[in-house]
Amino acid sequence: MSGSGARRTVCRTFRGLWAVLAVVTTCGYGFLAAPQAHAYVITISSGSRAIYLQVGAGGYSGTYSGGGTPGNNTTINQVTVQVPAADIGSGTAQAMTSNSSVAQSPIDGFTFCNPPAQVYIGAWSRPGPRGGVATLTVTSPTSLTSGSDTLPFSQISWTMSGNGDTTLQFPAGTFSGGAQTLGSLPANTWKEQCMTFAYANTVVPAAGTYAGRATYTLSLP
Repeated sequence: MSGSGARRTVCRTFRGLWAVLAVVTTCGYGFLAAPQAHAYVITISSGSRAIYLQVGAGGYSGTYSGGGTPGNNTTINQVTVQVPAADIGSGTAQAMTSNSSVAQSPIDGFTFCNPPAQVYIGAWSRPGPRGGVATLTVTSPTSLTSGSDTLPFSQISWTMSGNGDTTLQFPAGTFSGGAQTLGSLPANTWKEQCMTFAYANTVVPAAGTYAGRATYTLSLP
């Protein structure tokens, strides 16, 4: 086992401001044997080449430690915020909430995240005999849009945490438009974290409902 600690979106109207961030994942799937122990980074058994990524709603049947199997889930979770009219553009950051209800880790069912404030993110890589290190990235457009109006995607940032976690497996950051690397997964490892999103609220956009989509991708060369 390797690991740390014990196991364990915007629209301006005269009424307020909304932001919507849709979260999409692209991933590969496979089956894994039970882990050696419970941790935020675990070592998994080697085997046939496969990768798995979950952001928000996932596709695991059961838990990994209980012999569960991963599958596809086409759900696109959203992260949103409403800014009171009096605070629009004030520079006071606004916490965002998600429609994801995932609280438990698919590793072992431990209550790791706290929805709707947090969004689960986890991934494993098993490269097989070919070897290789998997890379986790997120890609976003330059702006959220409402018709022809735009709002910088860089107004949205995230922090990482997890119940009982003391070491970040993926970094905190701010969407910058384009692809951003969030981390790597060495052979036969699973990493997980909980994302908390915030809207910077430093601009005053035109009235409208602004939306944009961030796509998380796990790739293994």
